[in-house]
Amino acid sequence: MASVLSTIFIAQIKESRKKIRDCFKKSHEALQLRESILLSRIDQIEKDYNNKTQKMNKLVETLNTNKSMTTDTLTDNELKDILDGVISVINKKITELTAETDSSIEFEWNNQFETDIEQLGSIKLNSQTNISPTHTFPPQVKPVVPDYKAKQLPTAYCCKRSDKKAPGEMNCPRDIAIHYQTGNIYIAEMLNHHVQVFSSNGDYLFMFSEKMNKPIGICISENDVFVTQLCGHCINKYELEGKLIKSAGSIGNGEAQFFLPEGVDVSDRNSNVYVCDSDNKRVQILTEELKFHSMLGKDLFNHPRDVKVTRDRVLVLDKSDPSMFVFNSDHVLINRLITRGVGKQTNNPFCFDIDRDYNIIMSDYNNDCVCVFNQEGEQIHKFGKEGQGIGEFYRPSGIALDNTGHIIVVCHKNANCLQFF
Repeated sequence: MASVLSTIFIAQIKESRKKIRDCFKKSHEALQLRESILLSRIDQIEKDYNNKTQKMNKLVETLNTNKSMTTDTLTDNELKDILDGVISVINKKITELTAETDSSIEFEWNNQFETDIEQLGSIKLNSQTNISPTHTFPPQVKPVVPDYKAKQLPTAYCCKRSDKKAPGEMNCPRDIAIHYQTGNIYIAEMLNHHVQVFSSNGDYLFMFSEKMNKPIGICISENDVFVTQLCGHCINKYELEGKLIKSAGSIGNGEAQFFLPEGVDVSDRNSNVYVCDSDNKRVQILTEELKFHSMLGKDLFNHPRDVKVTRDRVLVLDKSDPSMFVFNSDHVLINRLITRGVGKQTNNPFCFDIDRDYNIIMSDYNNDCVCVFNQEGEQIHKFGKEGQGIGEFYRPSGIALDNTGHIIVVCHKNANCLQFF
């Protein structure tokens, strides 16, 4: 009898966990939509503010310019009163616009988030509930767009290059993934055949290596870590703590077969896993359980190296041109960006990440730098140069943007493998 009750209890707990996860997935989708609406609204408020302040500034300039013309009819004190009045109007408008923005954010956030969570029936938010908005966004949504022009020197650097399998030392790190809830950094270290995990500050935490053969691509969902194996021609699924859950794939060109797979990403919209099947010149889409689902870009790519999936887009980096293929959520090609730098083309782009405005942050392996492109493919910034010093790169590979606006870069051959900008 006890065993029967235990079985029932376990089943109920499993079902409860599923319901909670499903609810939060729906909440994420609603938040994403609300965020888009709210940002559009704030953009309009900003535009309105800029238009009005420009008119007011012109009025102030006119009054200052014509001061000499009005001295016969107005005293200095009267002119000062007029100017003070104009400035007061400007400051009042700024206060009104700020209050309007703040109230919009508060209304949209509290109403939508609280309503969705209360659907669980037993969880309610109150003034003591401490939930950071950053941590409720899905991993592909970056709450902060960095000030890229300020990214010249690192704020932190760590991890010496070494051919030993020592904790905190790396040999040929290739890709980075950040767990959006904890901020922990997972790095696929190809030649040492393991994944090392660091805190958001760069402190070594732990490593895992079960069934790895040159791990090269890595991504993280809410609860799982997916790692592609370059020479294993497969993809492995791990728990966040590093326990192997499942391995799928073998060498070949059939469904769920791979030939030198590289970049990988997981969709938080449906949990499908996108794998750059590089030498088969395609992207394979697998289910969360690593079963074949579909293919993307067959007869389109030459060497797909990295992939990123958002709510409404799939971006695939092809190193051969180099170019970025942009698909909508239905996998229809909507754009192809030639990622050219200032004066010359990028040389062997390796990995990329995207921010909330769809700017593309890319490691340029052979040019030893990081390039930033807007969503039209125009380069808007570049930083770094060849070298072994602080803020310099020697074969940058993995790159990721965290939820606080830091750009994190690992270098294949740099003395300081891990740098935070």
